[in-house]
Amino acid sequence: MSSSPADALSPSDWTRGPVADLFSSYVASSAMSTACQLGLLDRLAEKGEARLRDSAEDRLDVNVVRNVYRALHWAQIVQVKDNDLVIPGPRFEEAYAARGYFYWLVKGCGELFSLAPDVAREDQRVGDFYHRDMRAVAIGSRLIGEEEVERLFDTVLADLPVKKVADLGCGSGQRLIRIAGNHPGVNGVGVDLSTAVVQLATESVQEAGLADRITVLQGNALELEPLPEFADVDTITCVFMGHDFWPYESCVNTLRRLRTAFPAVERLFICDVVRTSELPGPDTTIFTLGFESVHALMGDYLPTYVQWQEAFVESGWKRAAVHQMTTPPNGYFFELVPVTEA
Repeated sequence: MSSSPADALSPSDWTRGPVADLFSSYVASSAMSTACQLGLLDRLAEKGEARLRDSAEDRLDVNVVRNVYRALHWAQIVQVKDNDLVIPGPRFEEAYAARGYFYWLVKGCGELFSLAPDVAREDQRVGDFYHRDMRAVAIGSRLIGEEEVERLFDTVLADLPVKKVADLGCGSGQRLIRIAGNHPGVNGVGVDLSTAVVQLATESVQEAGLADRITVLQGNALELEPLPEFADVDTITCVFMGHDFWPYESCVNTLRRLRTAFPAVERLFICDVVRTSELPGPDTTIFTLGFESVHALMGDYLPTYVQWQEAFVESGWKRAAVHQMTTPPNGYFFELVPVTEA
């Protein structure tokens, strides 16, 4: 029997160090997602400290919460003192800013990674061969977009004569709520394929007291037909789901169909993350590996920046402006207007 490369290693070569850290990083990522959903990170951000005994008051299992904090202590996100007091650690500010990425990855898409060996087989990639928690995906995407995307929307929409906005893949509904809050005369309609997400958005709109101005519909953005709710829409927004339009012919057809479904449209804003071409390395940005891996597992095609430009031209949309995003990395905000036929 031939020896394996591991036979030449002593356990001390890998039970500590980079490979061990890789293992612990998985646990810490899960702890970040858990702490995000349970509000533990928000409490630290707001109050500057937390105590394990707070968990009992929140009806949480103290031992589970303790180990969440221990994993975050290992990652230097928090510091645990006297086995009770928890305070922000040296990496807390960065981690808190990035919490949406962890929640999107672990809670929203974690099951996909556990199924990766199975769905790698082509005969297993049929029908509904995977599941994502779309409510978590929507919440994570909202947190990801808060840093830069929504501020850019505020800037771009500030001086435009917008009357009604349709948000494709509306997620939690927060974008429409934000736009309606900033522009008292603007109405909105959200469209999402997921029943759970439509329910989440509807609840958010009702809680904001905007049910008289914002409607949420279940529908496939790739197959939209004219509806009464779409007839007076002058602005379409589509954030973090434009890649669902692809591959190329499907994207071109979808972009053309939007002009039919929304006959009064004057502008289309697409914000999405494009596929990278270089191999990952030490400077690879957060989200990149996760975003591209998740969509490979799902069988979704991710376009490059250049491919988006080609699709815009062929489908009858003119690029009025483009903004490169820092968060999410490799993200672009395209401002488009319909080409008027001669």
